[in-house]
Amino acid sequence: MVLNSPDSLQASAETQFALTHSKLTAGLAADKLQHELLELEMQNEELRATHLALKEALDNYASLYEYAPISYLTLTTEGRIAEINLTGVALLGEAREKLLNRRFSSLLSSKDADRWHLLFTSLIRREKKEMSFELVLQTDQQRVLQMQANCVFLMAHNAAPTVRMVLIDITEANDRKQKERDLRISATAFDAHSSMIVTDAAGDILRVNQAFLDLTGYTKSEVVGKNLRILKSGRHDKVFYGAIWESILRIGSWKGEIWDRRKNGEHFLCWLSIAAVKASDGGITHYVATHIDITERKAAEAQIFNLAFYDSLTQLPNRRLLHDCLISSIEMAQRTGRQLALLMLGLDCFKSVNDSLGHSAGDELLQQVAARMTALLRDGDMVARLGGDEFVVLLENLTGPHDAGRVADDIIAELSRPFKLSQNDDVRIGVSIGISLLAQHGDTPQALMHNADAALHQAKEQGRGCASYFSEEFTAAVQARIALGSRLQRAIEQQELQVFYQPQVNIASGQIIGAEALVRWHDPVHGLILPTSFIPVAEETSLIVAIGAWVLRDVCRQGRLWLDKGLPSLTLAVNVSPQQFRRCDVNVLVAEVLAETGFPVGQLKLEITESGLMEYQDNITEILQNLYDQGVRLAIDDFGIGYSSLARLKSFPVDVLKIDKSFIDNIPDNKDDMEIASTIVAMGHALGFSVLAEGVETPKQLAFLTEIDCDSYQGYIKSCPLSAEEFAEFYLSHI
Repeated sequence: MVLNSPDSLQASAETQFALTHSKLTAGLAADKLQHELLELEMQNEELRATHLALKEALDNYASLYEYAPISYLTLTTEGRIAEINLTGVALLGEAREKLLNRRFSSLLSSKDADRWHLLFTSLIRREKKEMSFELVLQTDQQRVLQMQANCVFLMAHNAAPTVRMVLIDITEANDRKQKERDLRISATAFDAHSSMIVTDAAGDILRVNQAFLDLTGYTKSEVVGKNLRILKSGRHDKVFYGAIWESILRIGSWKGEIWDRRKNGEHFLCWLSIAAVKASDGGITHYVATHIDITERKAAEAQIFNLAFYDSLTQLPNRRLLHDCLISSIEMAQRTGRQLALLMLGLDCFKSVNDSLGHSAGDELLQQVAARMTALLRDGDMVARLGGDEFVVLLENLTGPHDAGRVADDIIAELSRPFKLSQNDDVRIGVSIGISLLAQHGDTPQALMHNADAALHQAKEQGRGCASYFSEEFTAAVQARIALGSRLQRAIEQQELQVFYQPQVNIASGQIIGAEALVRWHDPVHGLILPTSFIPVAEETSLIVAIGAWVLRDVCRQGRLWLDKGLPSLTLAVNVSPQQFRRCDVNVLVAEVLAETGFPVGQLKLEITESGLMEYQDNITEILQNLYDQGVRLAIDDFGIGYSSLARLKSFPVDVLKIDKSFIDNIPDNKDDMEIASTIVAMGHALGFSVLAEGVETPKQLAFLTEIDCDSYQGYIKSCPLSAEEFAEFYLSHI
């Protein structure tokens, strides 16, 4: 027996312990592994159960999504259909594969396309996250669907943004609402403002509305059960009523005007509409009638017709009715071969009556003129008023062209007799007449009117108070004047006018004391045009106002410029047309120009013709006095040819009389002209006026004027009219 040492025993024990510990540790690890494997198996089982539950839930969701009673769509940000459930597919009536990736806007009705674009854009831009609205779909099967759309913008993680849409078909609901509305409308319509009656097939009244009772004055108990005959006025015969019922039986309705009777016996004109109500077998069961009282409307229509076709002052046909009648008359004359004439009338001196006695007197005069001409003409003839003092007479069935001349002479004689007005019982005027004949002077209303108007101008040119037939030569002259007026308008706009200055000289001292401003027209095509050619044209239109204002402003501007350059002061004379006094406020114009230019008021002289003073004598005195009070000097131009009275002449605040050139031209050969010139100078001095002679061209003329103590002159003997630059040099050389 071998005994082990303590060290070996200890080593053996430690080894045994290690082996035992190792086995124990291994056993524990195996147990732990086994336990973890069991737990893992349990977790796998739970995961499988969860997966199955999730799959079942997804299947249920898919089933709910696909077969939900509401249509679901998912749209891309480009508006294309990315998803759609089966309900939506069934609603739209297309296969899913045809709908996917299709633009939703292609399903919309045209009227909703623009609105959809705006709403969808608002969603995509996130201006609104969700919205609800109605729209109309138009499917490929031509079905029209009313839809309620609810849209939501969605942003998913790691996925493109989309728009989720819910569509609800509200077509049937809208149809039901529409039917309900129609019923309410029908019920309301019966009780609306229009009078309505329902009768049976025999015409006995079954029902009426309140409007009928208000219209006729009956109560419901007084008419229900009665026949429609209670409304008869007695104004229509059996034939009229027979035609009504014949129409109802033939086409089922009748509409027209009819006189009916209210309860109080009053008759009223109404628009009656009767419709037959038929059963399924075609037999008439009821009648529905509406009444609209048109009595006042008819009166208003008559008034409107009168206003549209008749002159309100004279009650004569106006231009519009004349034109319509002229068309018919021309057609009739061309068929029958009878002669037709058109007379254009312009009253002479009517403006003087208007200006002196006032517009009310002018209106009264026009009414009396209309009455006289109406009484003078035959029943088949027409007299119309165009406006102002212009009238037109249409003569039909003439035997020859001279008949028109005889009628014109009768009119001239009739209107030459004095008129008795409220303010004056001895008013005298005249009339000028232009005549155009059908075929000879035109075959249309426009041509006859135009040529009669041209003939009227010719009659006025011939001295007024006469008649003139249309002529081509005179028309050509009128057209030339019209063309000149158009060119003159352009000349003003393009600044083709220029002011020239003719010196005015003191006879005693020989010094230049002033200058008359004379306007010239430098036409780029026709060259220099004198005022005698274009001023009359300007006076026939409003152009004279623009020209007169421009000349006054340019003269005052030039006068101020000369003073600023050191030229001695002198008076500048500007002609003022009588038409300027009529068409603008000369006082205001002068004040504005003087203030604007700074030209001294005492150096401005305005010249108006003697005939102009006499034509506007009732209004001109106050205007001239206002100018005179401003400090403006005044002169009467062309004196001696206007037949003014000394009493009137003395009342005008005038400084200078200008002897007309026609009295100077033949001095000293014509003794009468010398006597007239001497008389004007003596009379002018006696009235306290300075006297200036126009158109002095010879030494003998100047010597005679010196002899009779004329104060000043102007004319070619001293200088022709000069441009502003030339006049300044001439003036400085004669100081």
